[in-house]
Amino acid sequence: MTRRALLPIVATAVAAGCAGPGGPSPADPLTYGIPSPPNAVYQVDDTMAIDMASPLGDMEVTGEGSTTISLAFRTDPGGVRAVGTVEAFEGSMTHPMMGTQTVGPDGLSGNLEVVIGRDGVEELASFPEVAGPLAMMSPFPALGYLIFPRMPGGDVEPVATWVDTVTASTEKEGVSVATTMVSTYTLVGDTVAGGRSLVHIAVANQLRVETSFEEGGMSITQDVAGSMDGFVLWDPARWLVAYAEYARDMGGTMSMGPMGSMDMTITGPTRIRLDG
Repeated sequence: MTRRALLPIVATAVAAGCAGPGGPSPADPLTYGIPSPPNAVYQVDDTMAIDMASPLGDMEVTGEGSTTISLAFRTDPGGVRAVGTVEAFEGSMTHPMMGTQTVGPDGLSGNLEVVIGRDGVEELASFPEVAGPLAMMSPFPALGYLIFPRMPGGDVEPVATWVDTVTASTEKEGVSVATTMVSTYTLVGDTVAGGRSLVHIAVANQLRVETSFEEGGMSITQDVAGSMDGFVLWDPARWLVAYAEYARDMGGTMSMGPMGSMDMTITGPTRIRLDG
């Protein structure tokens, strides 16, 4: 298993979408606007386990990451622009053939910059990049969409649902990735956590990621599908997510030309918490 062969697997966490411009009114608690105060700090913790049945035997690759990111909000023609600076970061990956590798804030470059419409992400302008082999398990390509999930764009009744279907394709450095994601949101109802009145929203994500690339003259393809379900606790007073949690449960195959194919499973949680 090469380092590059693991890179597209991380894309299974990425969601995308479009939303129209405009800000909410106080009567629209389930829409995005400039929070008061116009800044926020999020703590993001992510754990991933990739189990593979390779021709050389079963193996497991694990990754962990802890990120503190500070966001500043301002008005934008598309709605709201959020610019995030990583204040702290620690990441590690353990591979049975490569040992444990780590990266800290010195291995990062760039900021998170997102344009948000009334309902969610309109444009992901940039995200921090991780240097070296830990880039394959970076949480940052998906982070903007997880902090700013799809909202219904107005007030809705309990048990109401809304669906967001996303298809996206990218190609970078010879790696082609096609992603399809269908997200179903269900308004569970009001709740209280940490002394705040919040809105509980259940999230059911169904994903499929198809990947192809060349490695050492060999064509490699991956086809992975499954769920990344969870929930969001929304703070209507700040127009922000107060807490979110998602759990991967995915499986599929990797074909490596004359070496045959192998089965794989991908599991692990992502937790997001508003700290300030």
